[in-house]
This record gives sequence, structure tokens and C-alpha cells, in this order.
Amino acid sequence: MNSSRRLRSLVPVAAVAMLAVALLAPAAKAANIPPLVTTAQYKALVSFVDKLDKLSNTPATTAQKASYDDQLSNKHEAAMNKSTALFNRGKKAAQAESQRAFKTGVKTIRRTEAGELAALRRDYDARMTQAGNNYANAVGRLEDVYDNRAASLRKQVSRLRKQKANAEGAVRKAEIQEAIERRVKRGADDRKVEQEELADLRAGYSREKAAIRSAKASASRSVQQNDAEAIETLRNRGKQIYNAKVRTLQSRRVNQFGDLERKLNAGRASIARMPVSS
Repeated sequence: MNSSRRLRSLVPVAAVAMLAVALLAPAAKAANIPPLVTTAQYKALVSFVDKLDKLSNTPATTAQKASYDDQLSNKHEAAMNKSTALFNRGKKAAQAESQRAFKTGVKTIRRTEAGELAALRRDYDARMTQAGNNYANAVGRLEDVYDNRAASLRKQVSRLRKQKANAEGAVRKAEIQEAIERRVKRGADDRKVEQEELADLRAGYSREKAAIRSAKASASRSVQQNDAEAIETLRNRGKQIYNAKVRTLQSRRVNQFGDLERKLNAGRASIARMPVSS
């Protein structure tokens, strides 16, 4: 595995890690989403329950007690609504952070993918160039061999023709002509073989180019498929982390509702203890 592929294989892991840190860090949104106990609604309820506790031994008319109960219910409802509002804000913040982290992770994966695809293009372009150079060199060597043979045969034919011109007797001239014709035939045969060998080289070069193109396309598809799977994994992991965050917020809200219910009951108990005055 080359260094770019090793790097790409680590990108989804890093992206998921960034996503988890972004969503699970408890202090990340603390400044924007205050705890319920710090809100004016919660403090107003606590203060009113304390007031009722202090008034629990003080006589009150039925109308006063009813008024206290209405005020208590209103403050309790306000605190409950505030708890729900904070829960919804927390969900929105977690969702927004999840989307930001996911987009960052996708950009990281795509950036690495683009780098590897560029590296693949350079690699396979270099292979194609090398294949072209090898083909050109092979053609050059083959042509040199046959050019040298043809040149040698031409010299032999030229020499034989001079010999024929200077030869005496028909028999000798016929012998030399036969030698000339053998060399001319050998030259024609060589040209035919040369063309066959050149055709074989072209066919081999075409097959090699096709193999390089196919390998390049396959490697590119593999990179893109792997990164598409990494992005889907990142998306699913982001949903899991977001859902875990929402469950934490929901558990916190349930605890808050329990606390508010206890304060409501404590306030009503204080009202109930108030002696009824005429």
C-alpha cells in the first residue's frame, strides 16, 4: 500500500474522531445553553417555594391559599417550559454541530480523495508514457536491424551486378543473376517479416495501453467507492453520536422534571399546612 492510500485509509477514522469530539464535549455549548438552575424561571420557583415554606404556619384565607396555588402552578409551568426550551436548544445545537462536523469530515475525505486521484493519474500517465517510449524504442531497434540487412543486401546486389557486367560467358552471368535474385527475394522476405513484427509490436502496445487504462479506471473507482463508503460510515456515526447526545439531554430533562415536580409538591404541602383564617 502506497503512502497516499495509507493516508486515505486513516481519513475516515480521523473524521469520525473529530465528529465525536465536536458532539460529545460537554463544555462546547455551555456558554450558549445555560443549566436550568441558573435560569430566572427556576430561581423564581425556588424562591416562591421557600416563601411558602416560611408562610406554612401563617394563617391565610381560602382565597389567599388559592392565589398561592395559582402562582405556584404558574411558576412551575414556566420552569417546565424553560426546561423544554433548553432541551430543544440543545437538540438544535447538537444537530448543527453534527452537520458542521460531518461537512468538515466530508471535505477532508474529498480533499484526500482528490489528492490520491491526482497521484493515480500521474502514476498511470507515467506508465503510459513509459509504454510509449518502450514501443518507440522497440520499433527503432527493429527498423535498425532490418535497415542494416537491407543496406547489406543492396551492397551485395550492387557488387554482384558489377561482377555480372564484367563476367565472361553466359553461364557465369546466369550464376551471378541467380545470386542477385536470391538477395532481392531475401530483401522482399525481410520486408514482409519486418511488417509482421511491427504489427505484433503495435498490437502489443495497444494491449498494454488498454490494460493501463483499465487499471487506472479500476483504481479510480476503488478510491471513489471506498470514500463513498467512508462518508456513509461518517454519516451513520454522526447520527449515532447525535442520538446519544439527545438521549443525554432527554435524561437531563427527565431529572429536571422530577426536581420541578418535587418543588411543586413541596409548595403545595406548605400551602396545605397554612391555617385557614376567617
